[in-house]
Amino acid sequence: MATVGGGEAAAAPEVRGAAFQRAEAANGRPVARVLLDSALPQLDHLFDYAVPPELAEQLRVGQRVRVPFRSKDRRSFGYLIEFAERSDFGGELSAIADIVTPVPQLTPEVWRLARAVADRAGGSAGDILRLAIPTRQVRVEKKHLAAAAAASVEHGRDAGSDIENTAPDEPPAPPVASDADAAPSPETAVAAIPDAASMADDPAGAAGTEAVPAMGGQPQASPERRIAETLVAGARLALTSSHGPERLHTGEWVGGWAAQLARLAIAVHALGRSAILVAPDYRDLDQLRDALDALGHPDVVRVDSRQSNAERYAAFLRALDPEPRIVLGNRSAVYAPAHRLGAIIMWDDGDPVLAEPLTPYVHARDAALVRAGQSGAGLFFAAHARSSEVQRLVDIGYVRAQQNPPRRARIVHADASMTPDAFAGRVPEFAARTIREGLRSGPVLVQVATPGYAPVAVCGECGDLARCNACGGPVGFRVVGRASCRWCGEHAEGWRCPTCDGRRLEECGMGSARTVEQFERQFEGARVILSDGEHARESVDARPALVVATRGAEPLAAGGYRAVVLLDAERLLSLETLRAGEDCLRWWENAAALTAPDGICLMASGGGPVVRAFVTGRTEEWLRGELRDRHALRYPPAVRVASVSGGPEEVERALQQLAGLPGVDHLGPTPIPPGGAAKTPPGLVRAIVRFDYGQGAEVASRLRGALVADAAGSSSRTRGRAPGRARPEALRLRFDDRGVFDG
Repeated sequence: MATVGGGEAAAAPEVRGAAFQRAEAANGRPVARVLLDSALPQLDHLFDYAVPPELAEQLRVGQRVRVPFRSKDRRSFGYLIEFAERSDFGGELSAIADIVTPVPQLTPEVWRLARAVADRAGGSAGDILRLAIPTRQVRVEKKHLAAAAAASVEHGRDAGSDIENTAPDEPPAPPVASDADAAPSPETAVAAIPDAASMADDPAGAAGTEAVPAMGGQPQASPERRIAETLVAGARLALTSSHGPERLHTGEWVGGWAAQLARLAIAVHALGRSAILVAPDYRDLDQLRDALDALGHPDVVRVDSRQSNAERYAAFLRALDPEPRIVLGNRSAVYAPAHRLGAIIMWDDGDPVLAEPLTPYVHARDAALVRAGQSGAGLFFAAHARSSEVQRLVDIGYVRAQQNPPRRARIVHADASMTPDAFAGRVPEFAARTIREGLRSGPVLVQVATPGYAPVAVCGECGDLARCNACGGPVGFRVVGRASCRWCGEHAEGWRCPTCDGRRLEECGMGSARTVEQFERQFEGARVILSDGEHARESVDARPALVVATRGAEPLAAGGYRAVVLLDAERLLSLETLRAGEDCLRWWENAAALTAPDGICLMASGGGPVVRAFVTGRTEEWLRGELRDRHALRYPPAVRVASVSGGPEEVERALQQLAGLPGVDHLGPTPIPPGGAAKTPPGLVRAIVRFDYGQGAEVASRLRGALVADAAGSSSRTRGRAPGRARPEALRLRFDDRGVFDG
């Protein structure tokens, strides 16, 4: 019997689950093709190995195996991708050494997704698989397999009969191009279904399987059921969710959006299909879990970065089971091996948390678009404020949006002409009156721009902004009287101003902690609660309280807030980022959505097109205008971009690979300032490549070729250095970088 990596014995055949029985066997084919688990880009292709006779009956596509590499005694891990009758290699093939786990961890669908997503981003499939497949836990695996075997015996069938009693997977719809500019195929089912916003008109609806009486007395499917049927047929929909919380029959409060999406996921599951629910962070996931539980579906598979390794692997094994599941998780959940996938449902795709920070930096939205195109599953984007990427998909007709507008809280503006310097204290008097009135009957939320005590420190002598002596980052006061760098965290003892040689730092601006300090004086007797990154609160009760929260850290209030006051609009809009406007709309809409049905949302100050769009509810109109401007300037998402960084010669060689391609241009290369949060070494440069969506595959392929050549050592040998990607000047690629044009 094959041995398992780490010394554990492979599970006996009698306890292997249905996943083992379903996976493709060698069936006499002598060649196995394996993807090595390696971070080296030059190894990102399939290697041929011989199928040893002693393992021929046990090997399955998708298993993790160990194989010799470069020498007989040196072994590497990898995934068995496919079997073949012959190899193009002319020499003698090395044989697979052993099987790491009998469970086929990598399904064909997830492999196709990983390969396509990696190719689109100029990356390696192995990097995607490390996100998709958690670290194996032997005890968890044995427990799962034993439970599967016991369940089979209890139901009077062997462990392999699940396949015989399970309807085969329906053939997927013809795949569309991975780039989202592909023209949508005709969908008669979509045309017959009411707009997606009809979900919002049924806040009290139960699970999607429940029938609603029609006018003629005949049962009529619920809105969720109709939308679920549309999604299973392959529809791509976008919903702008209504504001306001919803109380579950268990007594818990969740955002109305969470209850809507939970009902939709249950309706998809009731059709015999899996649904993947993707949300940015654990607080969103907790609301969705509570809603699913209250609606009678507690048995969800949760994929959460906060879970332990054992919990994640147990959830992964459950997702592998040949039965429909509701998979709930953050950005990596989009790669879950869901059986008979019916729909991918994504909440708030504009949140930067859904952008993968590890190479190849694929956003969960892009992975979902590729997976939906490959599998024929439906795709559902929901948010309080639509992202520019989804708006672009709506404009080109690839995604269908609801027609009727969502319900919004009552939003008013204190004074559009007023600036923060025009009033004394933290808030203008009108906002202070609104806070006092709200505190008479319940909680009040005040959203502020930044955490800490004072976000900015200036020289006390000349007034210049203080910069860190170590990395050049901005200096601020996270706590009163103690300045530190906001990038590297270095304390500012011994700081000296390069302009006037001054040594005294002064506080500038108000962070969350300083706002709390002032509110405790201004609203004496009120209970003041702080919620930010270091003092996170998921929820507050219905008692009067003044909640000061940074953007994105606002807790949910039972019954909603009596008033929501939005501060620091000017500061947020002045952020040096291309997405400042749409980010502000998302932050403000998410905060306004926490307002009670009879409450008020107040914009305390600020003006301009973005503020007007928020107050009047014309956010989609503003977003369309923003996209028109980006088309004219060739900014994303009107075009795709890739940042190419490294040494000057490495970057120049990569750019030469793109010469002559129509629809492709580049900005730079320009020097990358040394230091910073990433501690960039000196001498590096960066170029920004811009290209049309139709050129995405060719650009990615050519830049990937340059990266492989550089990593394999061709450029380093030319310059007399040892090869290796650890070189500071080694070529690096990042496609669709959200912050590529940020200051």
